[in-house]
Amino acid sequence: MMNTKFNLKYIRQILGIFILFMGSPLIFFFKETLGFGGSSTFTVISFFVGFALMISPGELFRKFYKPNFPLFRLALIYLTIALINFFFVNPDYNFSSNRNGFIRDLAGFIFTGTFFFLLLGVSNNIKEYFIPIIVALTFLGSVCLIYSMISNPLFIIGQRATVVFGDGTTEDSGNPHVYARNAFGGIISSFLLLKNKHLFWKFLSIANLILSSIVLVFSQVRSILLALAIIIMIFTYYNFSLGGVFKSIKRFFTPKTILISLVVLIAFIYFISTQGFVVNTINMYYDASVSSFMRAITTVLGKNDAENIDYSAVGRINNFAKFTNTLSEHPWSIFLGNGYKFNYLDIPLLETLIDCGILAFICYGLMNFYMFMESLRAIKQNNNPFAIFLGYFFITYLVGLFTGGEPYGTQYWFIYCVMIRFLGIKYLNTTQKININSPELIA
Repeated sequence: MMNTKFNLKYIRQILGIFILFMGSPLIFFFKETLGFGGSSTFTVISFFVGFALMISPGELFRKFYKPNFPLFRLALIYLTIALINFFFVNPDYNFSSNRNGFIRDLAGFIFTGTFFFLLLGVSNNIKEYFIPIIVALTFLGSVCLIYSMISNPLFIIGQRATVVFGDGTTEDSGNPHVYARNAFGGIISSFLLLKNKHLFWKFLSIANLILSSIVLVFSQVRSILLALAIIIMIFTYYNFSLGGVFKSIKRFFTPKTILISLVVLIAFIYFISTQGFVVNTINMYYDASVSSFMRAITTVLGKNDAENIDYSAVGRINNFAKFTNTLSEHPWSIFLGNGYKFNYLDIPLLETLIDCGILAFICYGLMNFYMFMESLRAIKQNNNPFAIFLGYFFITYLVGLFTGGEPYGTQYWFIYCVMIRFLGIKYLNTTQKININSPELIA
């Protein structure tokens, strides 16, 4: 069940959680487009605002909720090994040789620990309010992106959609991945909220579903598009049955749903018919996305000439070559690793093995595997929209383990914290009474 009624405490906490693990699109927009400060200071301030919103003063240090302990143990072992390497086997990012890098990475570990600690004090009851808030905030993130594109005089149709950094004149002047992931979350949450009978939320869900789909195509992030294809297959596997098809058709063909769909469809058709460039633009982005996928595949297979090489794919190939060379030159390092950020591979799973050794690799790999299995279980059970959203949303990070990022970054660990806290746990239909005068773990 989902609750769209107002509850200040839970909505405040959800907003705080969102800022930490899905808030980058809005943070970038306020920093770069609205000029709130282009440095990391604004990001840090945003994190502290998120932490503050998550706190319930009367319950802090008094009430804790049980996380998924198997996932928690694996995460704790991995982070312990990573921290040992960070403090004692860190030739390139230690305080003496790279003070800024050391402080930045230490802050990342502290933020991760703080976020998880505060999540332990957030009630499981936020599941009743989570999806509507995510729909509203992802819609806002996509609107902010569109506004940034329109207001940017240097933006060219065909360019990847993102909020630009600085003056936008450099090639790497933005991060389309965060907006693609925001759109991905918007598609999932909007689809889940379509069942809601409230007219406003149903209309917003349909609008967000359309806008998020457009943003996803415009951002041209292959890993997110791949994740979308995977969740469509998962959804089809668990939901495609003759009885389910008839049930979905019956649910759709209600007067209210048909009316809302017709209004949205008529408005959409009218807009396209009066704005011909929109159709051409969508077709151009679609063709560019398909071409990008095919170019990456042919590059990996070694069938492209120099003019048609996909340099992102080449980078992955070179990074894998660095991985194999490191293992061949230092085979014994597989046991204890070579040290914190020994070699940036942009493939988190492989980087874990090279940096921290086999035990960290096993724990990190098992943690992600169990998260995937818990995701599938939540999707299969299909009785908790909050857990279903987390299950589908995690797929983007599962793909990311093989396509980009670092295993230490808050980009991954904020979502890990949410997964460990809320996925695969027992959700009670009734609130338990507890003694607030002593700390207590609650299911």
